[in-house]
Amino acid sequence: MNRRIRKRKIQKKAMRITALVCTAALMTGCTPEEVRESHDHISRLSFSWWGKDIRNEYTVAALRTFEEQNKNVFVVPEYSEFDGFKTRMDVEFYSDTEADVMQLNYNWLWEYSPDGEGFWDLYELSDHINLDSFDESDLACGTINGKLNALPTSFNCMTFYYNKSLYDKYGLSIPESWTDLIEAAKVMKSDEVYPIALTTKSAWLCSAAFCEQTTGKPMFSESGEFQYTEEDIKLMLGFYNELLKNKVTKLTRSFDRKDLEEGRIGGVVAWISDSEYYCSPAQDAGFNIVVGDYLQAENSRSFGWYKKPTSLYAVKKTTKYPEQAAKLVDYLVNSEDMTLFQGTEKGIPASKAAVETLESRDMLSGISYTANKKMNAAENLGTMNTQIENADVIDVFISAAEELYYDRSELETSARSAYNKIAQLYGIS
Repeated sequence: MNRRIRKRKIQKKAMRITALVCTAALMTGCTPEEVRESHDHISRLSFSWWGKDIRNEYTVAALRTFEEQNKNVFVVPEYSEFDGFKTRMDVEFYSDTEADVMQLNYNWLWEYSPDGEGFWDLYELSDHINLDSFDESDLACGTINGKLNALPTSFNCMTFYYNKSLYDKYGLSIPESWTDLIEAAKVMKSDEVYPIALTTKSAWLCSAAFCEQTTGKPMFSESGEFQYTEEDIKLMLGFYNELLKNKVTKLTRSFDRKDLEEGRIGGVVAWISDSEYYCSPAQDAGFNIVVGDYLQAENSRSFGWYKKPTSLYAVKKTTKYPEQAAKLVDYLVNSEDMTLFQGTEKGIPASKAAVETLESRDMLSGISYTANKKMNAAENLGTMNTQIENADVIDVFISAAEELYYDRSELETSARSAYNKIAQLYGIS
């Protein structure tokens, strides 16, 4: 990382800290110098996460409560929208200016710590984190080479949510297969209504699921090697193009979450953690939103669907305050206060202690809870390979699909070009 980029990042970080100090000064009536002096004996921890306004607001409020309970700790919040967050983290991580405690996507964990040495081993900090609140399978998701690099916040999988009110209006049952979606489109298209909406990520994962169901072959081997061929990519592109041409869904660039609440789509495919974001407005509009089955191809040879940690919390390898950082992680995943602030906004917690808190307050309900129960009941759900969410690979696939949809390329040509690019990105000669 060149010095100019690092300098800019350090300057930005300093500006953020200065802004917080000035805010504290206004609230307390002290000068900025007095605030700094009063915190000289305090451990300064930074905590980074992404989220929309609601998450940012309750997280900042929760951090203030944490500080009240830990008088020797001052937490500097660093947050933004998801877009651009990874780029910022790349710069900070490789210039050693990342936060002391950070929220990570599942695939980022393995990117930043391929050998397990990129973060603190939380097993070494177990005196300050209640790891008994997690199942061994939960801990395994954050363990690399025997080192516990991170703890999961909750678990996620792609889930189908349907506007049952709309399906009932057309005399249709909730789909159980991809064919059912195509048949539903034949009925709905006269009103320019689409049976389902797909985001960029869900379009890719649905296509991958269909390919695995049809061929019986996962995209990655047990050893983590990409094993799809040009024919497999052709199958994925052909499947997605069929959904587009048959008016089952629109291009991902046309995705609009308001379409669900306004009755222009019959459903959406999204992570469990995003279920409230997409479905609550439609429920508020009076629609009956239900959780559907994990769709299958005719004569499926494999289940094709996977779960993964929604996100994880890790501690910076070079933090000056590992014990205080560990206490913050424990607070974030296990404490009653944080659990009540957060509710199910990030999904149903992985921590047993957090689940017990929600159960005792009758806070386990709603569409995300229903989706979570369905995930837990699905015995065939494996753990997602982290490489499948490679953003560059997904962009290649979506670009090829758009060329195909607009008849700017033939299926054979699109598949060959996309496969060559994807193979290169996965390091296959």
